[in-house]
Amino acid sequence: MSSLPLSSSIRAHPWLQLSERERSFFCGDEYLPLPESHALQIASLEAEEGRRVIKWLLNPFDLRWTIESQFPCKVVMQLGDKWNSEAGIQTVRQWLHHRHVPYQRQVYLIYDYPQVVQMPWKLVVKYWDALAWSVGVEMLVLDSMRQWVCSFHHEDVITFCHFEAD
Repeated sequence: MSSLPLSSSIRAHPWLQLSERERSFFCGDEYLPLPESHALQIASLEAEEGRRVIKWLLNPFDLRWTIESQFPCKVVMQLGDKWNSEAGIQTVRQWLHHRHVPYQRQVYLIYDYPQVVQMPWKLVVKYWDALAWSVGVEMLVLDSMRQWVCSFHHEDVITFCHFEAD
């Protein structure tokens, strides 16, 4: 599959330029302030760009069905007891690490339409709890290759769906 067209020219607002309200997708006060090296890798796409990226990322999927149901392979992590302890948070980080997505891979977090946040997978793994805490119904994480999707659902479950067997 091809990569997202014009991915280097996506208009976005870097983390350091976002207002507190615009940073509301990140609910991890214990992580703030972010190390500058991490903050420089996070951006919120402008609304028009968010719509364009969502349309392109979701185009191959039949939206009458859940996106997750369109992948043949699925692994699930229940979060019920993972939120409130460092050991639980670390367990989820390890689980995400074992999905074998390269840490430097740029991914798109799709929140409520048209909010899209761009960052490397490494930061999703590190800050999963802060990123998932503000999820309305669902946050989808995809890369430009569209070979997998990671769904953070409001019912305390993460589902990683992909085309190839582990």
